Amino acid sequence: MAQAAAKRMRIKPPSSSTAATELEALSQWSTIIPDTVLMQKVEELELQAATVSSTVLAGMMGNPRVAREYQMAIEHGIQYDKCQIDASSKLACILDKALANVGTIFAEQVEGRVSTEVDPREAYDTDNMLSRAHTLIENYKENGVSIDRLLIRLPATWQGIQAAKQLESEGIAAHVTLIYSFVQAQAAAQAGVSVIQPNVGRIMDWYRKHPGYIKNQKGPRSDGGSLFDDDNPGVQLAERIYNYCRKYHPKTKVMVAGLRNKADALALAGVDYLVLNERIVHSLDAATTLQGYNDGFRADKPGDDSVPQQLSADSAQQAEFSSSETVEITRQLFEEGLGMAGLELLDSGIKTLVEDVNRLEPIFGNLAIDSL
Repeated sequence: MAQAAAKRMRIKPPSSSTAATELEALSQWSTIIPDTVLMQKVEELELQAATVSSTVLAGMMGNPRVAREYQMAIEHGIQYDKCQIDASSKLACILDKALANVGTIFAEQVEGRVSTEVDPREAYDTDNMLSRAHTLIENYKENGVSIDRLLIRLPATWQGIQAAKQLESEGIAAHVTLIYSFVQAQAAAQAGVSVIQPNVGRIMDWYRKHPGYIKNQKGPRSDGGSLFDDDNPGVQLAERIYNYCRKYHPKTKVMVAGLRNKADALALAGVDYLVLNERIVHSLDAATTLQGYNDGFRADKPGDDSVPQQLSADSAQQAEFSSSETVEITRQLFEEGLGMAGLELLDSGIKTLVEDVNRLEPIFGNLAIDSL
């Protein structure tokens, strides 16, 4: 689509157009997703999607800059009558309702889907994740949000991927996160997951903390602690995942998160989605390109891509994968393939999310008491 648009571009008279920014140029190839809908520049980005999670709720409750409507949405979840029936599940019920209430507001602000997190404390229990996912769907239905506007966000544990597979079979789109190894992406894509999300920054951080580990098994020798090479194992993994999904499982889209600088984003131009923080958005927006530039002496020509497309469906077809990389992933292969980085990062990622939920519960409890 973007390539077709570029071909239709015509040279304009002098001074009739200004140069595009890197942000605008990058948007030709990848859908840009701000890491929060509360970003100051968010209204200029024509939001395509949003995520609501316990982390987002915790940030809203502790931020005086957050619009009152979000805090009211959370408070209404606390007062939800169905959450007053069973004391043992009250706080879990409040969490699910608050997530759906805030997600409903997000659904009014974005063109695409709202991804909603399933309680990460259930990360290793498939049945519980499915139960909580269905509760979220029902809460959204009560708020008038249809299932086609939603993604259910699950962790890339073996159990989480199995829950995602079941949801997809029911027509519910799943969003699998905390992907730090190729085998997680393989298993999720084979399960028919709609969106998978590798985190490139945390992968790079891990290798920097573990010198001696090879960053790229298929490239030239470069250990994880080297500060003198440009190898970024997170970016390399994201590229490999994109090529694998586009070549073998085109239903599955790749959403890359954890980008630490604009160079990482530009290196992945063409991946389906890029989740960018406010600093990177501003950095890209402040940098102009020659695209669209016309000062009366020169005008850029169709095909002058100041931000070239790095990944594409065509290039993915040329990517080579060994027979061991295309086999069906069993639980044993999954556990063996995680590797040290995958194991540690998945475990720490889940623990961080659980801490965010635990931080919310006393806040919910106190507000529930105040509302009596």
